[in-house]
Amino acid sequence: MLDKTVRVALVTFAAATLLMVAGQGNAQQAYPTKPVQMVPAGAPGGGLDIHARAIEQALTAEKMLDKPFTVIHKGGGGGNLLTSYLVNQKGNGYVIGINSNRILLNELMGTIEYGFKDVTPIVRLTTEYNCWVVRADSKYKTALDVLADLKKDPTSVTFGVGTVPSNDQFNTLLPAKQKGVDYGKIKIVVFDAGGDAMAKLLGGHVPILSTGLSEAVTQAEAGKVRILSVSAASKLDRLPNVPCWKDLGIDVAIYHWRGIYGPPEMPKVAYDYWNKKFAEMVKTKTWKELLDKFELFDAFMPGDEFTKMLARDNETYRELLGPMGMLKKVKK
Repeated sequence: MLDKTVRVALVTFAAATLLMVAGQGNAQQAYPTKPVQMVPAGAPGGGLDIHARAIEQALTAEKMLDKPFTVIHKGGGGGNLLTSYLVNQKGNGYVIGINSNRILLNELMGTIEYGFKDVTPIVRLTTEYNCWVVRADSKYKTALDVLADLKKDPTSVTFGVGTVPSNDQFNTLLPAKQKGVDYGKIKIVVFDAGGDAMAKLLGGHVPILSTGLSEAVTQAEAGKVRILSVSAASKLDRLPNVPCWKDLGIDVAIYHWRGIYGPPEMPKVAYDYWNKKFAEMVKTKTWKELLDKFELFDAFMPGDEFTKMLARDNETYRELLGPMGMLKKVKK
């Protein structure tokens, strides 16, 4: 039998150990303890800024925002300012950025030495989709009609797009490649922006446009254009009569996604916190209402899957752009 003194000492030691472990657990969970910088790779009022405001609005409305956001814009350079900013915030758990696939394209194009491997992908959040659009009086009734002409002569159809490289461009090249078209010969005309491209289509300057779905839906509802295909993985409820590429036997899905990134070597407690927080946020009523308001689609993907997706997309872009002479590697 232990004497009373030894028993008291053991009980005291056990209690102290429990308190120490509990204290360590609380310390690990004490995040965030101050405001977090939310940094969209765009100017106020732009698409990425809308994402930042929507995130803040949803988390606030659902009483899920533990500490306020400080929104700091890093527009310009096609997202390069944000990427550089994140790289220079190495190890900082209080900075998260919002960017698109420019984080892949810019490194491949050689406009910056950093890419997705130099930051911390946290989650993929939303997407828009691309589509093929023709005027209502076009001879093309389906996307397969267009591809048939391209197969005979890759130079026979001119596509309008907003910019290159871009998902508008990839939404032209990938389906054509799948159908055995010599896609490097396809004629692509670049316009200033989606709205300008739509005006050029309506004016008869190009026979077909590859553009964002939101640019085309209003014109289609007005009967001015016809949407031939959408780049979603399956038909969209809003456009039940418009086929996706897979409906046409073409294994292609293109997401114009927006993702959340942290600095390199982001602390695990911060990374885990935001993965969990965004996973909860995308299920809320407020977030779903905001997606409808801004004509966005849910594309949530947690950090580990998002990182793998980025690696796959990076290789896809490399394979497409390489033969076209559009790659340039910048040494770090």
